[in-house]
Amino acid sequence: MRTDVEPLQRRFPGIGSLSDPHWLGYDPNDSGREPIPDQDPRIRVVGTARLPAGAVRSIVSTPGYAFEPSAPARPPKELAAFLPEHAGWLAGAGYDSRITGARYPGRFHLAPATDRVCFDTVDPAIVDGSHPRQ
Repeated sequence: MRTDVEPLQRRFPGIGSLSDPHWLGYDPNDSGREPIPDQDPRIRVVGTARLPAGAVRSIVSTPGYAFEPSAPARPPKELAAFLPEHAGWLAGAGYDSRITGARYPGRFHLAPATDRVCFDTVDPAIVDGSHPRQ
């Protein structure tokens, strides 16, 4: 479990200022039993973080994002303790596209009552264009 915020801020600057992160970065296709490492690993970056008070309400009220009720799908069991139950998660395809810039697959769920974001992405690009594996 990672709790550093800087790698997330570099990948998701459009979300805003993040704090209290709990996240994982791993290759979901790597069981650790293969004799040769995956030649083209796809790193899943999934987790949750807090936004400043009121930030989520402001985001979900933005026209064009089309937020609807949507719970995070299949978060890793290590993250379960950090995802509030009955959070009233919302997600919107327009918001996902804004954050990812259509450069990588990703889904972002927001909880207005707790000012939390839950993200689930594959190979999220760093905004400056580089893409180190962390």
